[in-house]
Amino acid sequence: MSSYPSADEAYDSDEPPELELDLGKLKYRASDIMKTKCTSAENLTRGASHEVFTLRFEEGPSAPPFLARAGFSCIARFMRRSGDTAKSVSEIATAKYLKRFTRIPVPEIYYYDLHGQDDVGAPFVIMERMPGCDLNKIWDDLPLEGKKSALSEIALVVAQLASLKFDQIGSLDEHGVGPLINPCLDHPKGPFQSIAEYLRSFISAESAESLLGKELLAQVENELDQFLSVSGQAAYLQPPYCLIHADFDGQNMLFVESPDGPGLKLAGLIDFEYAYTGPLYFLYEYPISIQDVPWSKELYAENAILRTHFVQAIYDALPDSEARSTFIAALNGKNFVLSGFKNSFMTIKYSERTLVNSSTYYIQNLKDGTGLAYSDRLDYISELYNEDAKPMPSEQVNEIFARFDV
Repeated sequence: MSSYPSADEAYDSDEPPELELDLGKLKYRASDIMKTKCTSAENLTRGASHEVFTLRFEEGPSAPPFLARAGFSCIARFMRRSGDTAKSVSEIATAKYLKRFTRIPVPEIYYYDLHGQDDVGAPFVIMERMPGCDLNKIWDDLPLEGKKSALSEIALVVAQLASLKFDQIGSLDEHGVGPLINPCLDHPKGPFQSIAEYLRSFISAESAESLLGKELLAQVENELDQFLSVSGQAAYLQPPYCLIHADFDGQNMLFVESPDGPGLKLAGLIDFEYAYTGPLYFLYEYPISIQDVPWSKELYAENAILRTHFVQAIYDALPDSEARSTFIAALNGKNFVLSGFKNSFMTIKYSERTLVNSSTYYIQNLKDGTGLAYSDRLDYISELYNEDAKPMPSEQVNEIFARFDV
């Protein structure tokens, strides 16, 4: 029996233990599943939650066509942490849902054993190997038109995610929308009927350990209640909810040269860890790559062009005037109450000290009126858009912001 110790180096105490994988049994199982002999299992990458292998198979006419199209290879992804079964179930359910109801290129799931019953060494999934290079690796070297073509492809994905309609907020499972699985929550919660229930699940005063923490979270909850009492009926905060990829970043988008001419084509969208159904407000975001940051001032002008292009591409891909109107309203309605809340409480699980600091920062910014929807560039004023997705002239934007003392 051959075994594969997944790492030689030592890990910090918060790292999961090393995986001891029987690659011989993995290849035997993969051969049976794919009906073609698996010749090798090569370590591809390892993260905090998963370890990924490339499986290669004998080439020949007897191999399934889908395997031949993928270069006679596929992916085996192992869970490194115990207790992640519900998360993996949701990832698989999300990929299958997208495969069934959209044209978004997502990996085919060939097989999964989420309980380690195959005695390979850990729970695993065997899935399609998607072609292409992740966008982060090529973005900086793309010309302006290349970046526009990539953003047009991303816009098509956003429009399709917006078209998926759900009446609850949560994570997909085999039965539909189930409890929300999120790294900030101690355990799955929900599903939720409203955005108010959803947001409050992240700031329960009971979760704070100190009296100060409880008092601060109560203030945060009060700020949310006040905001939602005035603005909570906006269409982009109300059901039907859409599907949201929780890490919609270039590293999870695989691109190839377009076969139809110059430009790029999205070949694969991967990693549906923590994907969830939620309000359109949280779907309609600028990609990180076209948000301004103060250490790259030379990109401000180009980013402004690309943001305009991205908005127009989504607008054009939406199916009707109602969807387009909601989209424009969501962009024009970006605010620190919700966006700042997401950054402060919905991204990673914080210690008590950090929770107190985040709450203090959030409340102070609300009181001062200094919190921004996009906060990396402090002098940035969000673009506003007309109903036809054209940016408003800067004088008109300044006038609107001045009217509301923003």
